[in-house]
Amino acid sequence: MQLTHEHEELKRNLKRFIDEEINPHVDAWEAAEIFPAHEVFGKLGALGYLGLTKPQAYGGSGLDYSYSVVMAEALGHISCGALPMAIGVQTYMATPALARFGSAALCEEFLAPAISGQAVACIGVSEPHAGSDVSAIKTTARKDGDDYIINGGKM
Repeated sequence: MQLTHEHEELKRNLKRFIDEEINPHVDAWEAAEIFPAHEVFGKLGALGYLGLTKPQAYGGSGLDYSYSVVMAEALGHISCGALPMAIGVQTYMATPALARFGSAALCEEFLAPAISGQAVACIGVSEPHAGSDVSAIKTTARKDGDDYIINGGKM
């Protein structure tokens, strides 16, 4: 993969944000057992980092996944493991299906706020007999007319 000037600037700017807005607070957040997700995600969203590959129509940048690779590398600069994971869940687990398959109404209601950082997304994968092992999940959804029949359970 060839990195462009734009890739390098994204990495440099994100690392600067991490050094100024995240790393100085990590120890205090961990000691207090908190993560101010709405505050941090709001700032990341305002800078465009939560929607690099998402559609421009909903506030994303519409970039290719090479920018995500650069972002992931820069997130490794954070002085703990939980925050990069939380950011990754927001950007690459909880929102991609919505961006790709969601109706315009759903994307306006849920995707746009997730991209801007106004909303913190989540994903429910834990099941009583599978935990977070997604390959062992048994819950199914079957379309029945205009409804879905869901069989299974989450914890």
